[in-house]
Amino acid sequence: MQQATDQHVQRLARRRLCPATGISVADSLAQEQACLAPLPILPEPFDIAVTRTVAADATIGFEQRRYSVPFAWIGRRVEVRGASGRVQILADHQLVASHPRHTPERIVIDPAHYEGPSTDTVQAPMPLGRMGKKLQQLASLRPEQRPLNLYAALAGVAR
Repeated sequence: MQQATDQHVQRLARRRLCPATGISVADSLAQEQACLAPLPILPEPFDIAVTRTVAADATIGFEQRRYSVPFAWIGRRVEVRGASGRVQILADHQLVASHPRHTPERIVIDPAHYEGPSTDTVQAPMPLGRMGKKLQQLASLRPEQRPLNLYAALAGVAR
């Protein structure tokens, strides 16, 4: 059925004239396609948009959760959009962060948001030390998969 419909539309496009060019619709389309450029990524539909100031911990509050933002935006205003399944954070009309929406977690962090060089206005966060790296390693495992010696190592680093 789809193939028959596509063939019918192609026949009509070759037979009918475009009022703007005076040539067939198919030829007009071919000429137009040669001039077209790719579209930018279209914005996702969203049901809410608010403005927030990025806190000192490089997060913003939205729908009773905290979402990380690249640290360079600390102290600046950003637009937060609640899209279908995503929270989008925009600054200077650019998407700077995107997180899953409506997660069970109340704090949603992307560790990459805390990396990179300092800016003119914001000092880069200190990199993780030994204890921070051990905590990160521990947190990446599910509780039932965490070996007891990892807790012992963590306690040793804390001394």
